[in-house]
Amino acid sequence: MGKRNGARKGARRSGNPARREAERLYSGNVLGERMYAAAAPRAGVQPGAVIPVGVPGLPDSIVIRGAAESDAALLEPVIRMADPDNADGSWLQLPAAISQSLDPDKYTHVRVAEETSSGALVGGALALPAPWALTHPMLVGSPNAHIAAGLVADLDSLAVVEEWRGKGIARALVAEAEKAMGTHEEGKFGAAVMYVTHEPELTDFYAGLGFTLSPDGIGIPTPAGFICHGPTKDYRISVKPLRTGVQMQPMPTPYGRQLVIHGVLPLPST
Repeated sequence: MGKRNGARKGARRSGNPARREAERLYSGNVLGERMYAAAAPRAGVQPGAVIPVGVPGLPDSIVIRGAAESDAALLEPVIRMADPDNADGSWLQLPAAISQSLDPDKYTHVRVAEETSSGALVGGALALPAPWALTHPMLVGSPNAHIAAGLVADLDSLAVVEEWRGKGIARALVAEAEKAMGTHEEGKFGAAVMYVTHEPELTDFYAGLGFTLSPDGIGIPTPAGFICHGPTKDYRISVKPLRTGVQMQPMPTPYGRQLVIHGVLPLPST
């Protein structure tokens, strides 16, 4: 099976039709332009510094690179392995995701693992701003939703074809996603943490990459209260800091015992 890490979007949707429509309009199946529509001032300083990321060694014939628009058709069946039972998965939006990945002003990143002698794509990863921030009750309709989404990176899809598994490709794709989401240009914010929604059997895989399993989801303290996000039934959430200023601790919140994450929000400029 693939490195499935995304709860099926059909299962993630709210039972409220109006809410589902709001999710569709705000996220465009996660990857729509509305994610980037709000212009908001970004005054502030992020706590700590970007944590350096080392990329594991790969077989000589494998390279990891940014996806090109011409990769969409070949990459689709690879990414689909991350969520094979979902007819509404992220693979449907790959052309839009790749286009945004090529735009330096967007925070979506698509990476591919290519076997150089044949040109075959043997793995892929999709990372993007946290889509749930755009419909969170504390954030919906506010420019802060777009800021919060960019500060919390979502490793949405990760897959490697069967014959190339066990060779470090998935680990390298995750490392490349961390680097892409955590770094930023001067005057912009990078992601402070990366989370992944995954099946229970992948807990050890992500723990080996430095991710911490969250009991009942994640909670980000703000002056207005906790911004919380939990996993879909039968799935887990694991989180990894991308900056030295991030501190994570399991604590009780109004929504259960969650991994409370400090150091995500920027500090006021001095």
